[in-house]
Amino acid sequence: LRYNDQKKSCRYKESLTIGRSADCDLVINRQWVSRHHATITIVDGRVRLAERSSSGTFISLHGGQEVLVRREDVLLLGSGTISPGMQRTSSDAQIIQFEVVAI
Repeated sequence: LRYNDQKKSCRYKESLTIGRSADCDLVINRQWVSRHHATITIVDGRVRLAERSSSGTFISLHGGQEVLVRREDVLLLGSGTISPGMQRTSSDAQIIQFEVVAI
């Protein structure tokens, strides 16, 4: 994951949290981002985003259409963007780049 000057990676059976709280792995300090907005985990070779916020998260796979996810789990494939609480085209959107790489 890449967000501004933050770069984080996740390995098998590890997790990364995204949110406004200082105890998150990737901190996004915006009022529309929940304290613990979403969690990314890798289990059984699959990268899963568990979205738990009330505002939702917009996910776009490389070159694809943006989809709103709210309080559900989705698989992340290839590369793309994650935008908590706002569409990536919004002027104040906080865009996280992701890339799923098999090791």
